[in-house]
Amino acid sequence: MQGAENTLEHRMLTDTLGAFGDGNTTMLTPERGILLIEGWLNPLRGDVGAERIVAELEMLRDLLKSGDLDGDKIRLLLLNMASHTSAISHEPVVEEADARQLRQLATALRNFASQF
Repeated sequence: MQGAENTLEHRMLTDTLGAFGDGNTTMLTPERGILLIEGWLNPLRGDVGAERIVAELEMLRDLLKSGDLDGDKIRLLLLNMASHTSAISHEPVVEEADARQLRQLATALRNFASQF
């Protein structure tokens, strides 16, 4: 996320944090979730190291599109994405401001997962 202030990834991170807040009382519709996921898939495809997150985003998107709102599956995908996001935040190439936001996102994903 080098120079992230001008990238699609940074805008998506800001939008996602805004949508999740702290993740404790988040009310996201499946449609809003699909839009956020689609927004993330574009910049992450082809990003070395993001393959696992891309696969999980695609699985979550497909669940939401199908109407299969299986809480256990959604919770597992969110927790996996939180773990991967947290790991990325500790990569040496990630600037500190971006790392801080990635850690916030990981926490929000874990908190949101607890709602399922």
